[in-house]
Amino acid sequence: MKAHNGNYGNEIADHLAKEAACGSDVDIAYTKIPKSAVTSELKEKGLQTWQSEWDASNKGALTKTFFPSVKDRITKRLQMCINFSTIITGHGKLRTYCHRFKIIDDPTCLCKVSPQTTDHLLWECDLLKKQRQILRNSITKTGGNWPITNSDLANKYTKFFQRFVNTINFERL
Repeated sequence: MKAHNGNYGNEIADHLAKEAACGSDVDIAYTKIPKSAVTSELKEKGLQTWQSEWDASNKGALTKTFFPSVKDRITKRLQMCINFSTIITGHGKLRTYCHRFKIIDDPTCLCKVSPQTTDHLLWECDLLKKQRQILRNSITKTGGNWPITNSDLANKYTKFFQRFVNTINFERL
C-alpha cells in the first residue's frame, strides 16, 4: 500500500508477498488442492471475519440497515455520489448532521414536519412526495411491496433507489 511506503515492516511484507506470488523458485505448499480452491476458501474466511466485525461494531448503525450483509454489499455495483453516501450513512448534507456540528442552527427539514434525517427524507418529507411516489410505483410494478425495508430498498431495488436519491436537491431541503 502506498500509504505504508517507508515503513520497514510493511516493505518487507510487501517484498515477501510479491516474491511468493511471482517467484518460480518458491516451493509449492500444496499439491492436491487447486490454487483456485485455496483462494476461494481464503476469500470466504475473510468475508466471514469481516461480517463478524461488521455485526459486532456499534458504528454505522444506519448503514447496516441498508447493507446488513457485507457479501451482498460488495457484489453491488453502486454509483457512489455525495447524495447516496449522505442517505446511507446519515452524514454529509443532512440538516441533522450539519446541526450536530453546529454548522446550522436548526435541524428541521424545510418541509417543517420534523428533523431532516434519512428516514424523514425517504418516508415522510412532503417536498419529496412526487419522487417517492415514482419510487413506490417502480417497486410495486416489479412485484415489490410497499412500505419496504432499507435493506430491500438498497439490495433488491438498487437502481430505483439510486434514481430516487439522485433526485434529492439538498440545497432546497
